[in-house]
Amino acid sequence: MHRALAIVLVLLASASSGCIDTERPCPENTCFPLTSSAFNSILEEVAVVDALELASEFDALAVSTLTRFTESDVDGEMVWRIEKDDNLRLRQVSNTVILGGSQVVGYQIWDGGRDTYTRTSGEWMLGRDMDAKYEDPFVEVARLATENPDSRWPPFRFDVSQFAGLSWTITGDALESYQIARATNGTHEVYFELHGLPPQIVGVSVYSGGLEQQDVTFSMSISTDRWDDGLEAYYYTEYLEGGVYLQMSGKNEFTRAPVPFIPLPQHQTTSGGDTTVGGVVPSEMTHEASLSEIEMHVFSGGSSVAVLLLSEGSSTNSTEGGVRWDLSWEDNTAPGLLSRDDSYSVSTNSEASFDIRIYDRWAQKWTDYGQ
Repeated sequence: MHRALAIVLVLLASASSGCIDTERPCPENTCFPLTSSAFNSILEEVAVVDALELASEFDALAVSTLTRFTESDVDGEMVWRIEKDDNLRLRQVSNTVILGGSQVVGYQIWDGGRDTYTRTSGEWMLGRDMDAKYEDPFVEVARLATENPDSRWPPFRFDVSQFAGLSWTITGDALESYQIARATNGTHEVYFELHGLPPQIVGVSVYSGGLEQQDVTFSMSISTDRWDDGLEAYYYTEYLEGGVYLQMSGKNEFTRAPVPFIPLPQHQTTSGGDTTVGGVVPSEMTHEASLSEIEMHVFSGGSSVAVLLLSEGSSTNSTEGGVRWDLSWEDNTAPGLLSRDDSYSVSTNSEASFDIRIYDRWAQKWTDYGQ
């Protein structure tokens, strides 16, 4: 996480003596570099670095975290990055989870406007949001974490007061108003990055067992419109929307991403020889698509046996032997769009097992990316 300059400054500080080792008065923590006691006062005063509070203070904000953990004797790591630009109405959310050396989650999303860009491997894909409503992603994550606290969410609220009272070695670059503080609590090496006058915490890393990247147990990096090292909104405006990515990759156009909805029925009933299954589009569905571009299919025996163009609302499909399939889609929220709280059902007199799948005509793909 640390910049090369920061490590050089720490090494210089360790090898030098003078004002850094001498405690001196620091009215309102304005010393440069800070003294150890002045920095401890900052840690006590700040107490907690809270991304939600930062989001209310800054129009442009990016927060990245890395957390290493052990779960059921399996080592893992989780990386989050969330960025917003309120003025451009752009958001980025990126999450990677590795367990036992294998990646189990990995995605990046840029959204906020009509065009969305997603990446789950090396290739960016173009999607659409036909009813784009910008929401501060930090506010959204906090809301979702409250609604579903058992899921794994970004550790965007970090207690820095736990490190108050340590003996800090502090140095910095006056031209950049940048400082780095280093200390050990006996088991871990702790580094803080600070910027500005008065100083604000813009980074923290906790190392265990060494100072290599694999020794980081936790890190947080913060970029704002005051400390913009790390902000990436330009990537959306210049590389994705601006076409630089296509030029560099030698492509004429982006691969299209299907609407991000895979039906998972929540209920099943049987009455009069008919079986009915259905469900509701979840609240997490925030990238809407036109119903006239989406088909719902029933798959049985490895092939599609019934289909409904969602804009038509309902269809009845009959197959050999008098088997009937009744498909319906209720457009409950945003008119004409596949959106949250829309509901669907399939009713049949067949005794065969079946699956419900969604095909996106615009992307020419199944939403589950199957064949």
